[in-house]
Amino acid sequence: MSTRLSIDPQFRAGFGGSANRAREDMPVPPRAMAKSAQKGNRRRAWPRWTRPAVKAAILLTPVLVVAGMAASAWQRGTFAETTAALQESLIQTSASAGFAIADVLVEGRTETDPASILRVLGVQRGDPILAVTLSDAKEKLESLPWVASASIERHLPGILFVRLTEREPMAIWQHDRKFTVIDREGRPLADATELARRGNRRIETLPQVVGANAPMQVPKLLAALDNVPALREKVSAASWVGDRRWDLKLKNGVVVKLPEARMPSALRQLAEMDATGQVLDRDIVAIDLRQNDRAVLQTSATAVLPWTEEENKKKPGKKT
Repeated sequence: MSTRLSIDPQFRAGFGGSANRAREDMPVPPRAMAKSAQKGNRRRAWPRWTRPAVKAAILLTPVLVVAGMAASAWQRGTFAETTAALQESLIQTSASAGFAIADVLVEGRTETDPASILRVLGVQRGDPILAVTLSDAKEKLESLPWVASASIERHLPGILFVRLTEREPMAIWQHDRKFTVIDREGRPLADATELARRGNRRIETLPQVVGANAPMQVPKLLAALDNVPALREKVSAASWVGDRRWDLKLKNGVVVKLPEARMPSALRQLAEMDATGQVLDRDIVAIDLRQNDRAVLQTSATAVLPWTEEENKKKPGKKT
């Protein structure tokens, strides 16, 4: 669905009206005068054999004028300036002929601020549409935080059509008392507090990540969690500890301490433990997966209990 952006409600288009009225006010000549004029025109008509040359001269005159100006500019060393001036003049003339911006239509916009789109495009209603450099406009649109990719087209005579692909918000980064929405690559998108103030509901279920360099590590964490979707649904926050490893906080309050080097395999281990022994449903406050051969479960009474694969096989379903 396309969105029409309001770019100048005070604009009033219209040209050529005075010329039409002038033609309507011209008096109709008497029939005798018309006949006399027709006879005079016939007497002054060019011979038939000269007509092709006359037509060619009419068509070539603008070309010869431009060529003459270009040659003169070349001799004076101002060729580039003259060419640019001619181009600018033609563009301005095109706007008077009807090729002027009337609307900007945008498709794919959800989070991007409409005002920011118009700001980076730098257009106003009535501007020559041919003056918009599409490649530059595309680059400016893709500089906006929410925009992953953009395309822009001219729909003549007066519409700019913009198509956006926006970035997907994946987490909220908490740092220095600020909350920033980031995408899957850890790129900052927007102020989470401001979005919440505006009533944005998309960010309510996003997990939080904490730590100075957490955004740079988010891609690896999300990639590992993608392999254990059931476990990922239970994660509410992640803390980047000591600039080297993650602690996960689950929605039920359990803290999962992940190892530095083998995070993906540790997450798979935890997912298997939960699938076979419902370990995450137990009365525990933390699970430490930093050891290679075991998981250490800490209960709410602060007791530390070992959990090994062998023990799980011997005592399936037994709560410890």
